[in-house]
Amino acid sequence: MNVQLSTETTTKKRAIYESTLRLIKEFGFHGTPMSQIAQEAGVATGTIYHYFTSKDELIVELYHDVRERMQQVIFKDNDLGLPYPDQFTAVWMNLVKYYVQHPEVLGFLEQFFSSPYVKDVYPEDRVCFQDEVSVFLKQGVQDGHIKPLDINIISAAYIGTVSATAKRNIHGRFALKEEDLKKMVAIIWDGIKN
Repeated sequence: MNVQLSTETTTKKRAIYESTLRLIKEFGFHGTPMSQIAQEAGVATGTIYHYFTSKDELIVELYHDVRERMQQVIFKDNDLGLPYPDQFTAVWMNLVKYYVQHPEVLGFLEQFFSSPYVKDVYPEDRVCFQDEVSVFLKQGVQDGHIKPLDINIISAAYIGTVSATAKRNIHGRFALKEEDLKKMVAIIWDGIKN
């Protein structure tokens, strides 16, 4: 019985998360009421409040869920045996491809990092998006692969180009070709390598 309840809970929460992502992409944080999320997810509004005490809690929990799922995909090729420049390329390309396949995630994250919610996740003294990507980039600096620059500069060059590239592809302005992506990430690498 517990397995069935656990599966049902997981299924409902997943439906709530996916509906929230789609609606926020279309209407933004403020234009997406809980009632609309419930309708889109096919659950009662009370069901959402069973899992989340508020819309704010839902958005923060959704951020953690998105981040966890992304990291499983982004670092799939990040084998410790690969040279750091190859890891740098693989992570960047995986992230671009993930955003292209999941434009609602890109839209959600851009809104999240431009909102007060970011302070709920990252205290003032931490770098935004200080997760495995930032740790990966910091490790590159520490190991002498990347110029010893402020991590905010490195992250902006790395993550900012990912977002711009994915958006150009999503909006039909740039056809996603493997060789073009490799050329783009090579430009970034050439600019920040030590």
